[in-house]
Amino acid sequence: MAAYFEHQNTVSASQVYKATFAAQTEGTSSHTVSCPIEVSFNDESQAQLAYFLRILKQASQQNRWIMFIGQNALIDKNLLKSAGIDLNKVLVLTNKKGKTDQELMEKALRCGNCSAVIATGDIQHFASYTMREASDSGASYAFVINRNDRSQITYH
Repeated sequence: MAAYFEHQNTVSASQVYKATFAAQTEGTSSHTVSCPIEVSFNDESQAQLAYFLRILKQASQQNRWIMFIGQNALIDKNLLKSAGIDLNKVLVLTNKKGKTDQELMEKALRCGNCSAVIATGDIQHFASYTMREASDSGASYAFVINRNDRSQITYH
């Protein structure tokens, strides 16, 4: 499954969860993807959120941080806690010092101190070779939450 992701610019949280579950079943590494992972959810569709939380729970079992870049990326604390995520390992970066979310994510991924780094925005702004390289180098997940995904909502 990891070979499949090598040729993808981005993947969904459900694809990654299924790949990590398969990797754990086979006894291989849980970090099977280095491209940015899009998490799109809305009131009508919570499946991606559920997969995202399951992956974060796995990530929180490592002895590394889970970093949210900005308040917009932060998921409700009670939701994180109920999903089994260790809140003592959660960091929220609020002082960006004039840097873009992409720059901050790349730096956080590359340093290797975070098991997962989460930002909000358009996934295409994070889908670059340098981001993939940083994620691979730090063996960290790069999540991008798309809170404005209206295209998947069907109005009746």
